[in-house]
Amino acid sequence: MSRAKSELPLQLVAGKRTDLRALAATVFERHGIALQEDDPAFALVTLNELILQKLMGELLENGDKHMTARLAEFEQTMQRVEARASKVLAQQVRESAGGLRRTLQEEISSAQLDVQRMIVEIRDGYRVSTLARWSVVAAVTAMVVFGCGFWVGKF
Repeated sequence: MSRAKSELPLQLVAGKRTDLRALAATVFERHGIALQEDDPAFALVTLNELILQKLMGELLENGDKHMTARLAEFEQTMQRVEARASKVLAQQVRESAGGLRRTLQEEISSAQLDVQRMIVEIRDGYRVSTLARWSVVAAVTAMVVFGCGFWVGKF
């Protein structure tokens, strides 16, 4: 086999006897040491594999505990951040509502003044038109009375 092929990972299937032959061939190819299928080195490899599995399990368990604890801390921090953000938002909403209330009150006051001016103008306009109307009625009545007096004086 070439050097590139010897560095490729072996396709191992647990419990198959041919795997030991493939491993022995790879060891011989890389290191020049011949191993038999019943060589104690394979027992050491199996022992190392079992120890590695146990340590990896413990490491994953500790990592999981650590991640769970960090996640709980993160969630508590997020709850505190949310609480603070909601307080800040509530304060800003109150300030905005107060500003809006003041602006609306100013607009209402301004509209009330405008309405009062319009009412005064309408009353003044109504008074002028009423005065003009009664003046015309009075002038017509005066002419009718004068005409009647003139007519009565002729007879």
